[in-house]
Amino acid sequence: MIKRISSIQELYEFTGLKRTPIHKHFDILTHQDTYPDVHKMVAAHRRDFCSVIYLESQQDGEMHINQNTHSRLEDVLFFQSSQHIFSFVRGEAMKGFILFFTPEFLLPHVKDIVTDYSFFSNVQNNIFQLNIEEKESITSLFKTIQKECENKELSKYLILALLEKGKEIQEKHQTSEKEISSEFQLVNTFKRLVENNFIEHKSVRFYAEQLHITANYLNDRIKAHTSKTAKGHITNRVLLEAKNMLLYTDMDIAEISHILQFNEPSYFGKFFKKHTQVSPKVFRDNQ
Repeated sequence: MIKRISSIQELYEFTGLKRTPIHKHFDILTHQDTYPDVHKMVAAHRRDFCSVIYLESQQDGEMHINQNTHSRLEDVLFFQSSQHIFSFVRGEAMKGFILFFTPEFLLPHVKDIVTDYSFFSNVQNNIFQLNIEEKESITSLFKTIQKECENKELSKYLILALLEKGKEIQEKHQTSEKEISSEFQLVNTFKRLVENNFIEHKSVRFYAEQLHITANYLNDRIKAHTSKTAKGHITNRVLLEAKNMLLYTDMDIAEISHILQFNEPSYFGKFFKKHTQVSPKVFRDNQ
């Protein structure tokens, strides 16, 4: 099974970092603070809390989020939540900031972190290239959070300011989805429904019923704004979970099929091969 890390302190112990968080539910540090303690390679894991990572420069090392590998980045902002699988190879020439906080830390201001800030969702883009103005603003916010970190209440509001700035940056990157606000909201609501229900419900009809529209209309609107049908989004989310399990767990294919609620392992195998051109076993072996 993929290791699940429940607290910031547990993450530090898992990665080898000799540090105690500023607060149980919140901490901020620089990439330079992780040297030389953090292990050179950190295995795949999920975190039951949120991370905001600003990479000013990354001359070495790698970060892996789900099946995506990121290296040699510059002026990039990452958002992560418990929905992401994360692993990395530590570099020694990385600059920037790392912020950790639990969803509980922002209560009562934020009741559902993924709903309010969709870049924490597994189905949204969570990596943003910053321009000069955005870089200066983000750097200033991180430095202020670091300066005021002993003040718990002020830190909450500063983190909220950082997240709101992230939302502003996200909106600039969503030119294809913000043409009509009501339809933009439909797309986001559909994506959230898929994230919460894709294992139990794989039919477009279920999601259309939740949204009180027809399946054909849902397919048309989702395709118009994302270039992918509603069924395509559902299929891709199931495939993402299947690939994560094949890559990062030692569960056999029958177990994975059962967890993803396919009636038979053979059905899962046919589904996987249809959309990836290889069987689950071949996919795992090739990685």
